[in-house]
Amino acid sequence: MKLCAYRTILFLTALLMVLQPHPAKAGESDFAFHNHLRKLQQSAGQVGIQVLSLAPVKVIWEFRSEEPLVPASLVKVLTSYAALKYLKPQYQFRTSLYALDEPQGDTVRGHLWIKSTGDIFLLGENLKDMALRLKERGIRIVQGGVFADNSFFNPQAEQICLDERCASSYNPVVSATSIEFNTIAFTVSGGAKSGTAPQVSWFPPGDYVQVDNLARTASKKAARAGLAVRSAGMTGAGRERFRVTGKVGPRRNFEYRLNIDDPASFVARSFKEVLRREGIEVRGADAGPGTVPPGAKPLVTHESRALGDIIYGLNRYSNNFMAEMLLRSLGGLVLGPPGTVDKGVELVRKSLVGLGVPPHEVQLKSGSGLSRECRASARAFCTLLANAYADPSIEPDFISSFATNGSEGTLRRRICKPDVEVRGKTGTLRDVVGFAGYVAGCGRGPYVVTVILNDVSNIGEARRALDGFLEQVPLIAPSL
Repeated sequence: MKLCAYRTILFLTALLMVLQPHPAKAGESDFAFHNHLRKLQQSAGQVGIQVLSLAPVKVIWEFRSEEPLVPASLVKVLTSYAALKYLKPQYQFRTSLYALDEPQGDTVRGHLWIKSTGDIFLLGENLKDMALRLKERGIRIVQGGVFADNSFFNPQAEQICLDERCASSYNPVVSATSIEFNTIAFTVSGGAKSGTAPQVSWFPPGDYVQVDNLARTASKKAARAGLAVRSAGMTGAGRERFRVTGKVGPRRNFEYRLNIDDPASFVARSFKEVLRREGIEVRGADAGPGTVPPGAKPLVTHESRALGDIIYGLNRYSNNFMAEMLLRSLGGLVLGPPGTVDKGVELVRKSLVGLGVPPHEVQLKSGSGLSRECRASARAFCTLLANAYADPSIEPDFISSFATNGSEGTLRRRICKPDVEVRGKTGTLRDVVGFAGYVAGCGRGPYVVTVILNDVSNIGEARRALDGFLEQVPLIAPSL
């Protein structure tokens, strides 16, 4: 829902409701807030809270709001805000296909290079569209190979590893030219008879994948037993070996999504296969990393969807890959290539200082929050959220990107009360629980709320205490 519609619903509700609970008086409100604070402190060693009204902007209640704590995925709020402010919601990323010389007739006589400025949402279907546009130009033959240029980022490829768990799917592999979030999706399908090898397919297609299929089809009673798909590392020839083990029931299908190890080879080999399937013959054997040579000309350029649309998935579903890509792209696009973490962080910090956030209240090392070195105060988030709400240049895209309670995103199964609407970003690590966003209900609000819990001993209890607090904010906030 766009913010304009969101605002309309909130304020019409306030006008039309006949039976409204009486707002708490100042003393009652303070007592209620402290009661919720005690519940939050039972599951967290460190707590930072701030609650603001928006009309006028005023602190309703706070507790250690200036203390920098580990914010986990709440960092995505800071990254997306800075990107919208510097790049604007209408910005589109560009991915181009280059050749050193103009095609001769139906033939590209040399190599092809594909290079992106860090498109955070480049998919296999976009590669297909680029191949079709080559065909529209009459190209049917590429005499050379296909190469992927990742030089817009430095380093050119990097995996984010939180708590040294690099194999975990939430730890993304980042590169400027990437497709399908630098992941590959496997489907394992059981055979018709017990004991036969299951069929293994993957998307996007191409010979980047080399499969060791050690799995077997099990009896009809077993859906799967120990079935797994794991990377066994690079082969040394630009391909990655994946090992399939375990058992799967007859005609049963199971899907697995894994990060890839070599983004440049993955993109180049995948695009080479797309070209083949679209009727363009690539005669060169080479496919892998390569830098676009000076003087090369773009044959085809793909422009992404608008940034304002793309961040819908970044915040609502807390996509780590998109956030890390966006931080680096932001740095490279605004401060000049290559895009780096330091350049992106510099711009995020600059945007916060411009809002009046004290520099010592925010320390960033990533764009997604996948770092325990990140620190930010509850006050920093509330300051940003209040300013975003009042900024018509980014307001609709920024706030509509957030998850909605009982509906979509990371809040879809939380706070399922019909008279409370919550739109915001959640954050979770094994010992961190947080929320930053907007809360309204019972004809009151919206309020800006940030809660950061560190040293959490029980994630479930902390979330329940947090949700209980958010539910009650419209009721316990005093009238102004």
